Amino acid sequence: MIWLWGILLVAGSYFIGNLDFAYIIVKLARNDDIRNYGSGNAGTTNVLRTMGLKYALPVFALDALKGALVIFIAQLMCSNLGMNSYWIAFAGMAVICGHNWPLLLNYRGGKGSATSIGLFLAYDWRVALICIAIGLIFLAFFRMMSLTSIVGMISLPITVLFFYGWIFSPELLLALFLACSTVFQHRSNIKRIAAGTESKVGQKVDMKK
Repeated sequence: MIWLWGILLVAGSYFIGNLDFAYIIVKLARNDDIRNYGSGNAGTTNVLRTMGLKYALPVFALDALKGALVIFIAQLMCSNLGMNSYWIAFAGMAVICGHNWPLLLNYRGGKGSATSIGLFLAYDWRVALICIAIGLIFLAFFRMMSLTSIVGMISLPITVLFFYGWIFSPELLLALFLACSTVFQHRSNIKRIAAGTESKVGQKVDMKK
């Protein structure tokens, strides 16, 4: 029975991740698909570049909120149903998969940064805040959102090890997954960073047909 609840939790988390608010908000505001513009990504940074802060802020907040919501639900289920705490990590991984590769959007979603921030703030706010601070330092110096996301997420498993010790815990499993998925989703950005052609904060893409 525990396995059934676990499978339902993971499946539900994946479909919560499918609620891509970059896509939803742009669709409601302009009846258009954000993936047709800019980087083609359904995420906060592309909305910021194409539509501005007015739309990017609610996208970021809602994508982060869905990550936090999944962790809260998973923690509640594990506490009340006696489920292993690894199910919390599995739920976190599922919501990121749902955001990055959403079935409902033909597997073309975002890169998971906002959702990752929200879920780890709910999972362990101390770890999350340290990694956010590290990312913001890089943002201040280099003004590249992609580099900020990559560095912040790579620092996640290192920070988890500092807090939880050198054991393969659910926290470390989730942190490693978030770091790897972030690097994978930013692989084209990494090439542009290396080539010196990556866009910086303040550069805007014209969203006109």
